Amino acid sequence: MNTEKAIQLAGSPSMLAAILGVTPSAVSQWGEALPERRVWQLRVLRPEWFRDEPLPPIRAGSRPADAATESGVA
Repeated sequence: MNTEKAIQLAGSPSMLAAILGVTPSAVSQWGEALPERRVWQLRVLRPEWFRDEPLPPIRAGSRPADAATESGVA
């Protein structure tokens, strides 16, 4: 998902920021591509936005930040 589409679905940059718990300034710095972490966050918070999109492949050696924190590995 690109940043513009996410803003459009949220209603405004400020509303997207509120959904994700970031500042509007952070949203304005993302450029065209929504950061991968934020895409995954939106998939959890707004799954209806992704009904027609397949899940992207998980990169080898990567793991969600929460799994690393829960396991005590940072």
